[in-house]
Amino acid sequence: MQSFKQAGSIFLYVLGAIGYVAIVATIIGVSIIIKWAALLLADKLLYDTILIIGDLLRGIEIIELLNILVFAFIGMGVGVATRLLHPQYGRKISAAVLIVIVPLVFMITPAIRYNSWLEKVEESDKLSPPQTATLTNSFLNRKVGLPGFIGYYVYTGQFPVIPTKQSEMKDLDSFEKKVNSRFVQFTGIPPTIVSWSMRVCFWLIRIFYFSIAVIATIAHFREGVRIARR
Repeated sequence: MQSFKQAGSIFLYVLGAIGYVAIVATIIGVSIIIKWAALLLADKLLYDTILIIGDLLRGIEIIELLNILVFAFIGMGVGVATRLLHPQYGRKISAAVLIVIVPLVFMITPAIRYNSWLEKVEESDKLSPPQTATLTNSFLNRKVGLPGFIGYYVYTGQFPVIPTKQSEMKDLDSFEKKVNSRFVQFTGIPPTIVSWSMRVCFWLIRIFYFSIAVIATIAHFREGVRIARR
């Protein structure tokens, strides 16, 4: 009889674990869809419609403020789902899951931006995907010493607009001066100060967004665990 009860408990925990995985996967999928939709709306209604300021807002990804709700949703959902796991290990497992999920979901925005940039470069110069990869990697290596997505993330952390044409990449100084001049005309601040201000501010803003995402996730995870215990 005791063995039967143990087998039943194990079976329930296995079912719970399967349900937990399904819920977490759903949470991740919904979060990605929300972030993608928010970026799409921001491009159409905000970034592409406001001259100069739109480029600046895109650089700091102001839409990330709204996406803080995504991390509240993640924390709450995973917290409630913890009830499906073994009481002794559930909270620890969920904490480990969140440590992985939060950075991955947070980086969805630049990942989408990176793929969109590659598509624009490919379309503007009528290049094949391998040619586009070679061109963009060469540009990023020359500019920040890193290729691919990492190079893109570092470059856009110090400059709000990235060139989408081969001619602009070759004459990058002229391209950056042209973009800087628009901000100088708008703010009246010298170009050197504008460049350094953008570089410092963009990275500080990224750290701020990530910190808020972590705080929102932790706070709502705890609340989700409390709800599940009731």
